[in-house]
Amino acid sequence: MTITSKPLYSQGNPEDQYRQMGGVVGLTEICFGTKDLETVLFQQVGNVFYTSPEMGRVMFELLYVYFESYEVAKSEKVIWNGTQQAYNTNTFDCSEENKTLIKSFEQQLIAGLK
Repeated sequence: MTITSKPLYSQGNPEDQYRQMGGVVGLTEICFGTKDLETVLFQQVGNVFYTSPEMGRVMFELLYVYFESYEVAKSEKVIWNGTQQAYNTNTFDCSEENKTLIKSFEQQLIAGLK
């Protein structure tokens, strides 16, 4: 199952990974007006529900932390750091430097899901 395995550039366990993805999607929506990572993630999640319905509860719990982190990113402009088990203390803005970093996170996470 791709969705619960570790994406290539993500840190930590699946819960950490979903927190990170939620944060990155929140920031890409703020800075770019897009949710490309969310689209790819939801396609994968849909596939898991279809092929492994017994994973439903696990997926629900992972999506819960995804959306929680998404909301934190949108309001506080931070993402989850799986190594530190906390949200970053430095906030992101939509400066060109931060946009480059956010886009890089997004692309790495998308690559890890495919």
